[in-house]
Amino acid sequence: MAPLISIIVPAHNTAPYIGACLDSILAQRGPFQLEVVVVDDGSDDDSAAIAAAKAGVRVLHQRNAGPSAARNRGVESARGDYISFLDSDDLWPPGSLRHRVEVLEKHSKIDLVFGDCAVFDHTGSRIASFFAEAKLDDAFWGDALLVRDPYPKLFRLNYIPTGAVLMRPACLRSAGGFNENRRLVEDLDLWLRLARNCRFAHIPAICQLKRERGDGLSADREAMALANLDVLSWHWSRHKRELLSKAVRFRPYAAYEYCLLGDHCRRRGRIDQARRWYLRALITWPSPRALYHWLRSLAPIRKPAAGQ
Repeated sequence: MAPLISIIVPAHNTAPYIGACLDSILAQRGPFQLEVVVVDDGSDDDSAAIAAAKAGVRVLHQRNAGPSAARNRGVESARGDYISFLDSDDLWPPGSLRHRVEVLEKHSKIDLVFGDCAVFDHTGSRIASFFAEAKLDDAFWGDALLVRDPYPKLFRLNYIPTGAVLMRPACLRSAGGFNENRRLVEDLDLWLRLARNCRFAHIPAICQLKRERGDGLSADREAMALANLDVLSWHWSRHKRELLSKAVRFRPYAAYEYCLLGDHCRRRGRIDQARRWYLRALITWPSPRALYHWLRSLAPIRKPAAGQ
């Protein structure tokens, strides 16, 4: 019998995009059946109505509680042999689901498979492939299919695009689902919990098209970086010995993130805030880069001469 695939789509005020998102899911073709579950997370626009008008789409409603709660609600109601997620402003290209289903159907010991993700802008032009930009090749993965040592690798980079994942329900439920107290980088937190006991596989196919909007949760660079550090710090404090055995070092990574935050603030003219981030980087893990930027931030700001 063809496997049933449950696709969970959390939605919050994405009326301009959700129709195209659902069309891209319903257009998937392969030896499988679809169960599409939209969880309307307290929208005050027409997102739920647009979804309900689509044949083959089931809509659940909840008060606004964030993407983690919405995804968990969808998983609770899912009946599929496999589970996938797609944000309501993103798309799946043709073949996205078929590529991933083939892996889990062929390899019974693989718990989770994911593909590449490409970003596209308001014109529809693809900007970048995540795997290519991050230089993720077989040397990084450690295998042509499996992800070797998936847990420590996640401390170096969150290499899993959420909308490009397909997983077995037992794997997801054993980890307790998404942490509903997190509204940012909740996906990284879940992948870290899964990676300690589940087998991950990767495929080179682009399985998700991520819309660049700039007005959503992921647009706040500072909040994302701090949430990322909070997640990693939580896991580091509990599994430090295991991670050290894999040559993972948390403090250099944290210092690097603080430097990036300093760069982000400096580019926006927030010099005092940039200086604080550079100093925090220097204290966390002294490095020539952190020292250079901190000293540079202490220099007086040069004002252009009159007439320039």
